[in-house]
Amino acid sequence: MAFKRLSCIALSAMLLLSMSGCRTKNSDSSTRTTYSATTTTSESEESSTEPSETEPTTSESTSESTTEETTSATTTTETTESTTPASIPSDASLEEKLRQLDRVKSVKEVTTPDGMKIQYKAKYSVVFDMPLDWKNPDAGSFPLRTTFIYVDDKASNTFLCNGYNLYDMEIDLPYDNRCELAFDYNTNQVLAEHRFFGQSVPDGLSIDSLKYWDYLTAENAAEDFHFIISQYKSIFSGKWAFTGASKGGQLTHVQSYLHPEDADVYVSFVAPGGSAQDAPGFFDFIYNEIGDDDYGKDRAKKYRDMVLQLQVEAIKHRDVLAPKYYQQGLSDGCIFSDYVTADILFDMAVLEFATITWQYYPDFSAIEGTLGAKDGPESEYLDLIYQLIYNANHPDVWAHNSEYFAYYVQAAKQNGEHEYDFSFLREALEKDGSGAKLVITEDMEQGLLYRMVFTPEQLEAFTFDDTLYNNMVKWSHETKNTVIMVYGGRDVWYSMRLPDVTDNENIHIFTIPSSSHIASSVFLSPEMLKEYNDILTPILKWE
Repeated sequence: MAFKRLSCIALSAMLLLSMSGCRTKNSDSSTRTTYSATTTTSESEESSTEPSETEPTTSESTSESTTEETTSATTTTETTESTTPASIPSDASLEEKLRQLDRVKSVKEVTTPDGMKIQYKAKYSVVFDMPLDWKNPDAGSFPLRTTFIYVDDKASNTFLCNGYNLYDMEIDLPYDNRCELAFDYNTNQVLAEHRFFGQSVPDGLSIDSLKYWDYLTAENAAEDFHFIISQYKSIFSGKWAFTGASKGGQLTHVQSYLHPEDADVYVSFVAPGGSAQDAPGFFDFIYNEIGDDDYGKDRAKKYRDMVLQLQVEAIKHRDVLAPKYYQQGLSDGCIFSDYVTADILFDMAVLEFATITWQYYPDFSAIEGTLGAKDGPESEYLDLIYQLIYNANHPDVWAHNSEYFAYYVQAAKQNGEHEYDFSFLREALEKDGSGAKLVITEDMEQGLLYRMVFTPEQLEAFTFDDTLYNNMVKWSHETKNTVIMVYGGRDVWYSMRLPDVTDNENIHIFTIPSSSHIASSVFLSPEMLKEYNDILTPILKWE
């Protein structure tokens, strides 16, 4: 699965920064997305302050260049209601101002314990009532959870898009979970849960039907974010940055394309491109190139071969390990489709072990130690292999009731996903000569992920449209926004990025050879960091 994520706290500990939006798919979540088994009609909109008529969004202050770009964007979405909030008294408290914003359902201040030192003045949980479909206000609405960290009325502002759910601790606890841009420039920050993730779901959304899933589009999500930003702009006059990592980085590009007026700078980290349901080249990079620019070719090849050998050993012992892995998933509440057998599930987990190993912090010493235990007690050896496979990916990643179901819908329809190419592992098994084989054959690979997680009806309905991807490529060459793209050269997703741009001076690309899917400004070389800050400081510095 794409964009495996690390929790804010985990990344804060690793980087001394919060990089919301990069979470592993095996991380424990205090807020799991849950879906009902049946669907019901969504509740009608409750706010009495919402407009009765809808009008396209306009912005008289939009620059001429921005207007030109919006006109040329063939799939730009019109917001179908006014985004100008009601008049708010200037002497109102911040909490009251937040309550007066259009579509706000609830505002709750996150209290700070006595004696606890924080670097901001206030933190709020703010829930908006959003339309399911911005082009059809009669379709219903759903709650969208956000947090707002307040620093100063004069501060610059950051909108952080993580692309997934928010954990309860991000909303309810007073810790400073601002992203690195917000920390570096001490900005206010809005953090939004993505529609149809976590608790930001309509009543009756079900993984077993098609109802409502048509409303999970990049365009609708961009309108959610645009609306929220427009509301905060009625209170705060400072500059804006829009940022995100991994899937959030991909959405940062989309936001610049659909709403170039939202921010003064767009900063993405490790953003994939999303060209197809099964985009090619992913595993070729993992098995043949990854790590060369970081470790050197000889050492990188040694590590790649080590990972592949561990995968071979796992498949050779599938008779013990596959049933154990499958049963663990069932014990943990996974609901697998009829298509998913223990052997198919295990093949997928073994293949994706390579992905996760390289994606974050590869522990090659653990892999080497496991392979070195081959001549010891077999039970201990198999336990070591199992723990490596299990720790990389919990079985629920490929369960029908996975918390990432909404991600899979987006991947199948617009956002894209990497291929599942078993050819390298299949060839290694043949060379091993043990007779061990994969259950997944070559003719099963195309669309494999979607057959594992969708119903037959959903498989037929969720077809890929490459219009967004093609428009994003065009956007990268034409945008007049200031856009920063940070990549890790040792990131598995580096091969899936948008094509590099050399003909647009507004696109600034920073590639860190030694960094993986946690690439951030922390790892920039001194020369790159200076260039990076030279772009951002004139925009975001306010103190």
